[in-house]
Amino acid sequence: MQQFSTTPVQVLSGIVVTSVFHPIGYAKTLIQLGHEPIAPKPTTTFFGKEALAYPNVFKYIKYIKSVDGFFGMYRGLVPRIYGGVLSTFATNYVNEKLEDLFSEEENEVKAELDGDDEDTIIKSLRKFVKDTSKETVARVAGIIVNQPFQVIMVRSMAQFIGRETQYNSVFSSFQDIYEKEGILGFFAGIIPRLAAEVLTIWLANFTTYIINNYTIEDKNLMPYTSIASGLLVTHFTYPFQLVANVMSVNNSGLAAGTPPHMPNYTSWQDCWAHLSRMGELKRGSSLFMRYYRGPVIIRQDGQRVPAKDIFSH
Repeated sequence: MQQFSTTPVQVLSGIVVTSVFHPIGYAKTLIQLGHEPIAPKPTTTFFGKEALAYPNVFKYIKYIKSVDGFFGMYRGLVPRIYGGVLSTFATNYVNEKLEDLFSEEENEVKAELDGDDEDTIIKSLRKFVKDTSKETVARVAGIIVNQPFQVIMVRSMAQFIGRETQYNSVFSSFQDIYEKEGILGFFAGIIPRLAAEVLTIWLANFTTYIINNYTIEDKNLMPYTSIASGLLVTHFTYPFQLVANVMSVNNSGLAAGTPPHMPNYTSWQDCWAHLSRMGELKRGSSLFMRYYRGPVIIRQDGQRVPAKDIFSH
C-alpha cells in the first residue's frame, strides 16, 4: 500500500521531472486523440512481417517543435503543474485525516497479527481492505481536485490540431469552460479516469498482497512486487485513461473534439464502444513500435499505403 508524505523539496523535484518529460506526455496525448500528422512508413515487424508504422514519440516531438518552436513543446505544462501540486496536497491531506481517524484501531490490528492461524489471516485481509480503501479515498480526492486542470491541460494540447488559442491561459480557460459548459465542464471524462484509478489501486494492491504473503519468501524482494504489479495492472486499465482524455475534449468546440476528426460521443461508454470497434482502445499505449492497423492498399509499385490516403485524393 502506498504511503503519502510529501515535503516541499519533493514537490519541487516533482515539478522539475514533470517539466523535463512534459513533451513526451504532450505527444502521447495528441496520439491518444488520434492526431497523426506524419504518414506511416513501410517497415517490418519483429517477426519479419511487412507493416506500416507511425514515427516514434521522439520524431513526433520533433514535428511539434518544427511547427511551434521549442516552447511549443510545453503547451499545457502550466495547468499540469497546478493540477499536480493541488492534487498532491489534497491526497496527503485526506490521507492524514484518515490516518488520524483509524490510527488507534490499526494499532490494535497490528498487535493481533502475530500468529499463523486462520483468524490471523482474516485480520490480515481486513487490514489490507482497510488500507486499500483509505488509499482509494485519498487518491480519488486528489483526482477530483485535479480534474479541472486535467481538462484544461488536454484541451490546451488539443489546440495544436485545430490551431485554436482559447485555452492558452489557465484563468481564462476556467472562465470559458464555466460560461459554455457550467460546472460539469470541468469534470469531463472524470468517470473513466476514476474507474482507471480505483481499478489500478485495488488490482495492484491485491496482486501485491497475494504475492508477498503467499509466494515470495525473500522479504528483500517484496518492495519490487508493488512496482511490477502496478505496471502489469496499468496495461489492463489503460483504455479507461484513453477514454478519459478523449472525453475531456469531445464536444468542447475544438476541432480535435468534433467531426471529422472525432465523432460526437453521447457518453464515455459510447466512446469506449467506438474505439473498441475500431481496435483503438490501446491507442497511444506504445510510444515506439506504433503500427498502423487500418485498411491497407498495395499500389502497382508494390508499396503499402493506408487506404484513407488513397481515398482522400
